[in-house]
Amino acid sequence: MSRLVDLHMHSIYSDGDKSPEELMQLAKQNNIGIMAITDHDNIMGSKELMKMPSRGMVRYSGVELTALVNKGRMHILGYNIDLDNAQLNAELDELQRCAIYNLLMYVDLLKRDFNIEIPKEEIDRLVNSKKNVGRPELALILIKMQKCATIDQAFDIYLNPVMERVRKVKKGLSPEECIELINNAGGVASLAHPCSLKLDDAELEERIQTLKAVGLRGIEIQHIHTTAKERAFYAHLATKYDLLETGGTDYHGPAVKPNVMIGSGINHNVHIEEDTLSLVLKIKSRYQ
Repeated sequence: MSRLVDLHMHSIYSDGDKSPEELMQLAKQNNIGIMAITDHDNIMGSKELMKMPSRGMVRYSGVELTALVNKGRMHILGYNIDLDNAQLNAELDELQRCAIYNLLMYVDLLKRDFNIEIPKEEIDRLVNSKKNVGRPELALILIKMQKCATIDQAFDIYLNPVMERVRKVKKGLSPEECIELINNAGGVASLAHPCSLKLDDAELEERIQTLKAVGLRGIEIQHIHTTAKERAFYAHLATKYDLLETGGTDYHGPAVKPNVMIGSGINHNVHIEEDTLSLVLKIKSRYQ
């Protein structure tokens, strides 16, 4: 049986709840032969993964950079990056400081708009942690405070409305800067889950053309939140604009996304075999 590929997952160094060691063990248990940890604006999990014995696992270094956009959400995946690249490491250190700045804006607006005061000890815990912090951590705190019952409710009721205000002043990188940073680290820049951009087909194709012109080299085809129709359109764009196909489950673990399984997604809506993904077929892992 052909082994599976999962090139999109998160560890304890961003908003996942499993260590790189646990992710690798879980991947092997689920017949995954090729994996990448793509933590948000953070490569500590990827560095840890690459230091472990391979045990027959092909591993790509990875990161998922958050790009500032005026509509929807844009994330740029970086694969096969040089984890020791000085510019990349320096910029990620700065992004961690930006993440704390953005987090504190969320805390302030939750109090102002919803009269929800996040306990100081929770804020201090997040600010002083070495991981990348963001909205999922706030969602878990809101559940703990019994302001909602699930992660989805936390986002729908509180965090998504607040995001529309935060995005106007938050700190971070433009899409072009994300792509340049990945390319300068010798990596492959791929547009993550294009559906999150909230664009129609014509708008998405125009955006792909713009990003391709500044160095985009891939597009994520399979993801837990993409429909069969969307995947067909993304595959069409990949062919038309000579982009590598990437894909994965966006696995976070049971605390954040309890219905998502590594390697298979939600009710087996992700299935990528190792001899079918063009990134794997065309780009040899620098850590293989």
